[in-house]
Amino acid sequence: MYSYEEFIEDLNLGHEVEFDLNDFHFLISYNEDGWYCVKQNEEVQLRYDSVEQLISNSKIEGKTIKELWNHIIVTSVF
Repeated sequence: MYSYEEFIEDLNLGHEVEFDLNDFHFLISYNEDGWYCVKQNEEVQLRYDSVEQLISNSKIEGKTIKELWNHIIVTSVF
């Protein structure tokens, strides 16, 4: 099983991660401007300067990814 610690390690290595949560698809991506956590079919994109900022400040339904981890299904790491 893919752990939260592996998830953080992969992000710190520069990998991008796709996951499903409550019938919605999300993408955590990186480009030269920063890190993003994007919900499929939504235009709102908040930028974070680091993985730490993304993990600490990105909220889904008012909760952090860590708080939701047991409900998240990672579908791809690239």
